[in-house]
Amino acid sequence: MLQDSTMKSVAETCTERVKKFEHDGVIRLNLSAPPVCSIIRQRAMEIHVRKMVKPNSDEDPVTLRTGAKYSLGHAIETAIGASYDQHSDFFSNVHFCHEESMPEMEKLVNMQKQDLHRNKRRKTNVPFETFASWMDRDVSTVEKAVRALSDEGFKAQSDVPPKRCKDMVEFDVLCSVSDILLSGRYLKFSRRVSQSPWKVEDHGEEKTSKVDSSVEDIIVPKLKEQFLAEHATFIPGGREDVDVRMLGTGRPFVVRISGARKVPSRATEEVVAKLEVEINRDGGELVKVVELARTDKRHLEWMRSVESQKRKTYACVIRLNRPPSTGDLEKLNALTEMKIIQKTPVRVFHRRSPGNREKVVHKVSAKLLKGHYIVAEIEAEAGTYIKELVHGDFGRTKPSFQSILECKADVTQLDVISIDVAKELSEEIRKD
Repeated sequence: MLQDSTMKSVAETCTERVKKFEHDGVIRLNLSAPPVCSIIRQRAMEIHVRKMVKPNSDEDPVTLRTGAKYSLGHAIETAIGASYDQHSDFFSNVHFCHEESMPEMEKLVNMQKQDLHRNKRRKTNVPFETFASWMDRDVSTVEKAVRALSDEGFKAQSDVPPKRCKDMVEFDVLCSVSDILLSGRYLKFSRRVSQSPWKVEDHGEEKTSKVDSSVEDIIVPKLKEQFLAEHATFIPGGREDVDVRMLGTGRPFVVRISGARKVPSRATEEVVAKLEVEINRDGGELVKVVELARTDKRHLEWMRSVESQKRKTYACVIRLNRPPSTGDLEKLNALTEMKIIQKTPVRVFHRRSPGNREKVVHKVSAKLLKGHYIVAEIEAEAGTYIKELVHGDFGRTKPSFQSILECKADVTQLDVISIDVAKELSEEIRKD
């Protein structure tokens, strides 16, 4: 592994792989665990060298993996012209293997036989091929086992010093980029735009969209294009129905970009600000993005942690089957901190499991609009089904506006006008 010819070959292969990426001249090197046989051979060499040089030394020797990493790092720096940094978002994975050393695994099997029989989770009659395959995957277990043997015990099972190999070690190189996370908030102005793509198959023919567009279709393609990415996942902090507008300060979201060929360090504030402008230009009068910024996985954790703590404020137009009275408005405006029980709505049976959910309606402010219509501003706990709160869903939501007013009521228009969540952690993440 440490021969100049091997280091040169790996560096040349890395150079070819790196050409496919747009990077910032900084690379991180990840070495997979060395072939299992090298663990045995390294221990044999340690015993041999310690006997010759420092018989009583307790110092831990440099491992083959560490030596290879530094040697290869220098070779890559020279070949690619990039600096070597273990904290870079652009990294190269190098995997080594050595077929000639498989017979040496038999010695390892002998050394591990007692531990294997004591392990109740594994069969006692495991064939050599299966055991060797397991050992090849679980290198850390092998390292611990070999270290646990005394020098004399090891020499009884293996050659010290080890015999010289005839074949060169084989390797493979894979370059990749860390996931890029971007966060922001979106506003949706159309009742013909869904949150995620909504397509259906029409009588076995090609799938067609049921809506004009989707928030995901407007935001994600531009980000994938910018970072030359294969995949991107749109992760919103909650959802609204397709016919509900998302107004106010918008709904938080995160986009995870995977398989990019541009390193994350290229996502500077200027680049992200330009992306926001381009997304809003493409979104036109349908969707707008605000506060787009680089973030990390803590933002996802924050979004999930505050999901149940949210207070959402809705504006809805309600139609009664009779003209509303002053008494109707007084009844609705008197509703504060009202607990309701909602069974899973009929309209979402296809995607939600049956159950009873207790929610709190914090405040209602209703005004007469005209004719049979009133407009109500409703502040409620996250997860409250507002449409069902109004019409009762065949008695599945209790109490409801319909039961309180003792007349039929239905929502004709609904908007989310505010999502009230603590922003401290989110803002702290953005500053880092």
